[in-house]
Amino acid sequence: MSTPDYEIRRAAATDFDGIVALLDLCGLPASDLTAQSLDGFHVAVRDAGIIGVAGLEQAGDAALLRSVAVHPRLRASGLGSRLIDASMALAQTRSLRALYLIPNDDAAHAFFARRGFKHIERSRIPEAIRGLPEFTHLCPQTHPCLWKAVSASNS
Repeated sequence: MSTPDYEIRRAAATDFDGIVALLDLCGLPASDLTAQSLDGFHVAVRDAGIIGVAGLEQAGDAALLRSVAVHPRLRASGLGSRLIDASMALAQTRSLRALYLIPNDDAAHAFFARRGFKHIERSRIPEAIRGLPEFTHLCPQTHPCLWKAVSASNS
């Protein structure tokens, strides 16, 4: 396997415009993001451009895994899995207990299911997570929800 020609690193405020552009390209919500809200985000960068992103929005001892996007030309390259691995590692360092997400379509649902995320009823998701904008108004209430426990064995 060849070495990837990109770098995955923690996002910085200066990445904001590139993150929003990628999320827009991928049809994911970004209206609630600010340059200051990127603390839990990772980006994949190639030639100074953002080609992938994944973010944790922490609420108590859990987080919403959000804004997971890979440039359409790079899908199925393993980049999405590497971004999820970076998010899981960050969740472990923050001693989070679980990650929750709302996949935006069937392909995203299948991708996360392959990564060990399981279906969960919205009513079983912690109230702090359900109060985040993705749950209250950014994502359709009809979309399924997934979750995964965070533990040392998730690395």
